[in-house]
Amino acid sequence: MAKRSSSGGGGSTIYGVLAGLLIGLMVAAAVAYYVVKAPSPFVDKASRQPESTARPDPRNAPDPNAALGVRDTTPIPPSAIGEAPINSSGDKSAESTNKKPSAGKDELGALIATLSPTSPTEPQARVEKPRTEPRKETAKDAAKESSAAGQQNAGSTYYLQAGSFKVLEDAEALRARLIMMGLQVEIQRAEVNGIQFNRVRVGPFSKIDDMNKVRARLGEEKIVTAVVRQ
Repeated sequence: MAKRSSSGGGGSTIYGVLAGLLIGLMVAAAVAYYVVKAPSPFVDKASRQPESTARPDPRNAPDPNAALGVRDTTPIPPSAIGEAPINSSGDKSAESTNKKPSAGKDELGALIATLSPTSPTEPQARVEKPRTEPRKETAKDAAKESSAAGQQNAGSTYYLQAGSFKVLEDAEALRARLIMMGLQVEIQRAEVNGIQFNRVRVGPFSKIDDMNKVRARLGEEKIVTAVVRQ
């Protein structure tokens, strides 16, 4: 008798567990169906279109100048814009205005006709004359100056001073070096403030070109010279 009661209790326990699982599955299925089919508040908010706010009509806007005076709301007819007023005789004033520019054009044309066609070229001829005359004058002046300088330099004698020494032996050594170069050299003695100097001079030269050639030759030998005119 005890064995039958234990087997019957174990079978009822299994049935209870199975029944609980079935009930749980049914509840879960019902919840899932409700979640899928029922409208979600988050989805509705995202899918909703923003309400279009009606913009106010500018014609119905309040006039800020209403306190200063009465607003004239009468529309201006389009035919009145751009048309000239009509006189009592029926002619428009635009015709009279069109005649005035023609009179101005006639006066301008008469003024242009009175001008001579050769007048623009006359200032050019006047400007060209002074351009050539100063050139002739400068050439003449340069020729006069060069001739005067040539006359003054014709009777002049030039020397190239290669050095000035207190000791005569130093002057003689430089003189011997210059003579070895085939130049005409002389030593001139001069007293300055009570001190006697021996000046080594190359020359004389009667032509400046000859003097410049010798001076360039001495410069190649690193001998510094000074031009002395007598």
